Amino acid sequence: MAGVLLILALIASADLAVQRNKASLRGLAFIVLTGGAAVIMSGLPSMLWPGVSDKAWLLLKVSMGPLSGALALSYLGIWLDEAHEDANMRRMVTSGSMGLVMAAIALALMTVSTDAITGAGLIALAAVVNLLSAALAFAVALRGARLGDRLARWMVYACVSLAVMVAGLYSQGLGLAPLGLAGKAITALTTVGYFLVVIVLTILRTREQRRLRRMARGIVGREVDIPMAQGAALIPRVEDAIWRSQRMQQRCVVAAVSVRNLYEHGELVPNGSETKILSVLAARIRRLVGFRNVVGLYHPRCFVLAVSSGQDPKRGELKMNELLSSLREPVPLTIHGEPVRFMPCVGMGVVPVDAPSLSALDAINQAEKQSFNAPGMVLSAVPSNDEPQDAQDTMPPSMAYY
Repeated sequence: MAGVLLILALIASADLAVQRNKASLRGLAFIVLTGGAAVIMSGLPSMLWPGVSDKAWLLLKVSMGPLSGALALSYLGIWLDEAHEDANMRRMVTSGSMGLVMAAIALALMTVSTDAITGAGLIALAAVVNLLSAALAFAVALRGARLGDRLARWMVYACVSLAVMVAGLYSQGLGLAPLGLAGKAITALTTVGYFLVVIVLTILRTREQRRLRRMARGIVGREVDIPMAQGAALIPRVEDAIWRSQRMQQRCVVAAVSVRNLYEHGELVPNGSETKILSVLAARIRRLVGFRNVVGLYHPRCFVLAVSSGQDPKRGELKMNELLSSLREPVPLTIHGEPVRFMPCVGMGVVPVDAPSLSALDAINQAEKQSFNAPGMVLSAVPSNDEPQDAQDTMPPSMAYY
């Protein structure tokens, strides 16, 4: 177990040396602190360096676990993109991380300042704190999965591995061996499995976010695809989002975003550029509404969103001004070797789904109708060397409310 964690730490160090970004730094900190806490609890370092005092090892055992739990919980919130979550999610992550840091400080102070509690008692207290940390991480990941984040389902399994890891390592630290060698093997395997699953999920989410950023800026490969539900396949997704919101006693809004001038650019845009335009707009929508909410293409000129307002109340209204502003930014194209900016003309309609009798199809149709009736700005494709129009001065608010 220690060998695998050491290899992962070396890989993370090399990645930080090459990438030099916050994501790489977070990855290295997570592996070093959390992996270091696991290795120290295993008892291996105290065997390798017997000259270090037992008090020093005890201090590390009782403090590093809660600190690594606080770090892992805060990183889980970042991974879940908590800015798109509800206030309860943010409170769970923030208060849980702060509570774990305070618990680590309290355990460290008790270790160095009093002998009233035995070392075994302090390790037992740290075990309880870390099991609560694992339970909180499980609850956060499970809520993300219930809100529609598909990758969060795998993070739930990782949190189960985390709980087994904590139980096994602290049993080892207390000198307990209820399952003998089999228990140690299970602990080692679940520890390695936890780190590998978390690393893979982090890579997948980072790759997804990087792809969206590139697409939102108009950097799209030759083989363009639109990674979202389309046509009839979108309706069950919206139905599921509505049902999930009603089950959690939250409000759901269905929105439609129409691209009115998609086919009005004449000979400026060759065949196939419509797909690139839609891919860029889809990436911009996905970045703003997060990974848990439903985003799909109802038909080539209309996107449909289903957003649970169990999120931050400000996001319950979809941050429409910000969304429309992002969608109205130029889409860079190349026509006969010349750069051209396609200026989308978009409208939006929003339907709050308050009544259970309102079906997903009815909500989509109503929102679509409103989006095409909403006031919009007539834009076109213009050469990229022209000065862009000031959208704030010439663009009326293109929103419709139901």
